[in-house]
Amino acid sequence: MTVAIKESKSRCSNFRDALNSLENTINLLSPLIKEMDRLNREMEDSNKREEIIRLFLQQLKKGEALVSKCSSIRRRNLYKKRKYEKRLRNIDSSLRDLSAVLQVGQALDTQRLQRIIQDMYH
Repeated sequence: MTVAIKESKSRCSNFRDALNSLENTINLLSPLIKEMDRLNREMEDSNKREEIIRLFLQQLKKGEALVSKCSSIRRRNLYKKRKYEKRLRNIDSSLRDLSAVLQVGQALDTQRLQRIIQDMYH
């Protein structure tokens, strides 16, 4: 998807800020999601994180389709520009929201591990 974003940024300056934000979010979260997915499969962990990973991948697909549509919008079409810019920002926001949910899950896992370790030594 980042390739599609880079191509769109070079073709249309209408969405440069929204595309930059989306690209930064994807570059930040993608490696982490991939690693989490790999670890979940290794540990056969079928908790809620699988759902979050699935949602993340769905949002990436939606974003990719939207980015390709953005490249065809003419500069003077302000209505479509605003419409698609809002959609890009919504996808970026939803990816960030998923990241926040993962952080809460991580905090919960950390507390569980601390509890297990505490129980082992007491």
